[in-house]
Amino acid sequence: MIRIILTIAGLIVFAGVAAVVTARLGLWPVAATARPSPLESASGQAILRASLSRRAAGITNPLQPSSEVLIAGQKIFKTNCAGCHGTPGQPSRWGTQNFYPRVPQFADHPPDLSAPQMFVAIKHGIRYSGMGAWNGMMSDEEIWKVATFLEHIGSLPPGVQANWSGTQ
Repeated sequence: MIRIILTIAGLIVFAGVAAVVTARLGLWPVAATARPSPLESASGQAILRASLSRRAAGITNPLQPSSEVLIAGQKIFKTNCAGCHGTPGQPSRWGTQNFYPRVPQFADHPPDLSAPQMFVAIKHGIRYSGMGAWNGMMSDEEIWKVATFLEHIGSLPPGVQANWSGTQ
């Protein structure tokens, strides 16, 4: 049993050293147009989710998802966020091709995050992703409106959905 544990520990250390050496030799691709590997995508998403969950712990959304709040969040999103994150039927061309990691297109793939997690991401940004911090550029109330809208983007009330999809 000790031999198995030592073998696994040795493999982990070797993989870590190999990763550092590979990175230091400049062998990892850094182009924003490169396609992330499945391992990189999965580990990056797991790290992001864990960090947002930890940082959002104990934070509660002060807003109720009324139609007025959702429409206000939608308007702020369209003005400030849609250039990267797209709108229904119009994904961001450069956000889906020229960012690394790719920018989530929330109209097509609603986020699987709570409003407090999105509040943290919007307010403080996400390092190494191109997601800037909106702290000081938007009020907390505006950030909460966007976070509330995004939390409900996959299940908007009919009038709000019609406004979002442009059918109203």
